[in-house]
Amino acid sequence: MEHLTLEGSFRLSCNASLFVKEGLGCLLTFKGLIDTSEGSGPVFRPPDHPCTTALYLTWNRYQSFTPASERFLFQVKASFAGSHKR
Repeated sequence: MEHLTLEGSFRLSCNASLFVKEGLGCLLTFKGLIDTSEGSGPVFRPPDHPCTTALYLTWNRYQSFTPASERFLFQVKASFAGSHKR
């Protein structure tokens, strides 16, 4: 890690992957966010030591959602039901 230099940051990993495909650097991201299939160019290499992070999904309390957004939120809540610990 002491040899790495941060040269930029991206909000979307798929945009950063274009720089990686052009050989302009490396990308540190979560597994599965970019195409790393054979022939795509980038490859996924897990870190030597496990990395963890806390992710949060937030929205306005009285937000009105599109039908697609409502379905997405329902799916997220269903996926995490019972796994939330306080």
